Amino acid sequence: QAAEAEVRRQADLAAAAQAAVAGATETEVRRRAEEENPILLGAAQLPNKPLSRTGALALAAAIAEKEAAVRRGLEAERRREEEEGAETSRKEAEAAVELERQEDRMLRHSQDQEYHQSLLQDQMKDLTARQKALRTELEVAAPEVAEKENSLRNVQQRLERFGENPRLKEEISRSEARLEELRPRCADLEQELSQVEASIKNNTELLAAMHSDEG
Repeated sequence: QAAEAEVRRQADLAAAAQAAVAGATETEVRRRAEEENPILLGAAQLPNKPLSRTGALALAAAIAEKEAAVRRGLEAERRREEEEGAETSRKEAEAAVELERQEDRMLRHSQDQEYHQSLLQDQMKDLTARQKALRTELEVAAPEVAEKENSLRNVQQRLERFGENPRLKEEISRSEARLEELRPRCADLEQELSQVEASIKNNTELLAAMHSDEG
């Protein structure tokens, strides 16, 4: 607004200069300049007499140049404000895009975590069921192995004590055959149970970490 007012003042001064061409005195031009723009005082140091046409034109040209400079300043300020506005809009747009990306990444991370958590929970159900089945089977097989081993030792002792006995030999053969079945099976059950329990422990820790992240 101040710059626009300056332009208007310079226009008035130009009009005053044109009046000087028509025979105005230096004093009249000075008075008008002092009213509108004191900064022009001292621009002309001529005695108080009518200005020559050349002097009046020179004064008018100086005022016009001043007006043009003010207009250039206004135009430069307008361009600067437009550039600053465009830069601000660009930064705001970039910030909005980055925020949207972050929200999208967070959403995908949350969805992925929910999916993996659901997957782990399903695995835990299967692992827990398998753990129970293995323990049940071991609870049956392990005592039978111990029983057959104990029975085999007793029969072998009797055979050593009483000598050759077809019935005892047959009993030993049956016990040894059963043990050949039970021992590998028990070993497999114990190994699988150990793996299942390790998986249960690992999944429990993962689920606890996920719940901690949610908190």
